[in-house]
Amino acid sequence: MPIRILSLPSADLQYTLNCMDICDLIAFSLCSNRTKHLVKSSKRKIEYIDTEFGSHSSIIIKPPTDEFIFFEFDDSWIELARRNGVEVFRKPKFTHRDWVDHFLNIFNESMINELSIEDVDVSYLDTVKETISKCNRLEITNDCSHDVAKIAFSKLSPIAVDTVALQKNIFDNESDISKLLSLNLESAYLDDHRKPFEIKLEDLLVLNITELMIEIANISEQELNRFLKLWMKGNHGFYRPKVIMLFLEDGREINHDKVFEGINHEAFRLNRTDGKELIISTHGNVFILRFDIKYE
Repeated sequence: MPIRILSLPSADLQYTLNCMDICDLIAFSLCSNRTKHLVKSSKRKIEYIDTEFGSHSSIIIKPPTDEFIFFEFDDSWIELARRNGVEVFRKPKFTHRDWVDHFLNIFNESMINELSIEDVDVSYLDTVKETISKCNRLEITNDCSHDVAKIAFSKLSPIAVDTVALQKNIFDNESDISKLLSLNLESAYLDDHRKPFEIKLEDLLVLNITELMIEIANISEQELNRFLKLWMKGNHGFYRPKVIMLFLEDGREINHDKVFEGINHEAFRLNRTDGKELIISTHGNVFILRFDIKYE
């Protein structure tokens, strides 16, 4: 005999919601405003929600278990592939933004964890921007064309609150990369083996990112030397970066004599008169700067 779920006593209703898997819980939340609020109040735990935009638009939920749950979506419908077939949930008049907001709301999440951009039409980036108001991490993949990657960075980097990961060198002019390096971010990862990122002294001076990794970086020993000398003079009373990791082209190793020319240092440690310390390490073609790292 069918049971009217909404007629159950509060404790029994809560128990029923707790027994539902996440997919059933989402389907239940789409029935009405009341069911949406019931699901929200059940406070089902998930780890995060990601989104991908490429040949399909996807919402990805990471539950506490190891399995990811993938939903493909478009205006007014969302699709879930399950073992027993494909389920399609429809919500007339829903937009891309409505779907994302609904998922964030019922799982009590403040923002999308990762927004990943693959090769989409340039015009579709406006839809993405309207759909995602804020994300923890923006990833622009190497599947994107140069134009898509460049416009995606321009349009979407302002909504990333923590991290930008860029898998394509989109910087045509020497000054362009400073637009990324001056962003107020915790971390940035630049990765392109086909077109190295050109780094100059000015780029290191405007850097406003706590942790930066560039693979592959093209920077001269002279530029590094000039930067270290300026840092030793204390021209930066406050310098936000904590770690700069530069991967050079394969086969190239840093000439330490040129990097440290005219600089007093002890075992790759630089100490300023104000007590600040810079530790430099190299591993083959990897050059690492660590600022004011305290080891216990």
